[in-house]
Amino acid sequence: MIDIVAGILVLISALIIFIASIGIIRFKSLYSRMHVVTKVSSFAFVLLLIALNILFFDWKIALITLIIFHVLIFLSPISAHMIAKVSQFTGKKIDENNSD
Repeated sequence: MIDIVAGILVLISALIIFIASIGIIRFKSLYSRMHVVTKVSSFAFVLLLIALNILFFDWKIALITLIIFHVLIFLSPISAHMIAKVSQFTGKKIDENNSD
């Protein structure tokens, strides 16, 4: 039963990552792409970490996944903020109206 729940979480995570990949290709604006990468992919990765904790119920794995979760939650918005600031500073915005 635990294997089925973990498998379902992994499949949902893979589906969300696939949809996010389509969004990265489809969206033209830099800010829309950043949203897809930071929010949607982070949610899918958290689901994957939960499935890993369910499947391998061990305190060492829980500690490692907790560290990975915190790194992901703290660094994802920081990296998106830095990309947006560089885009604003250089004046090069990647969208369908401006092909710079």
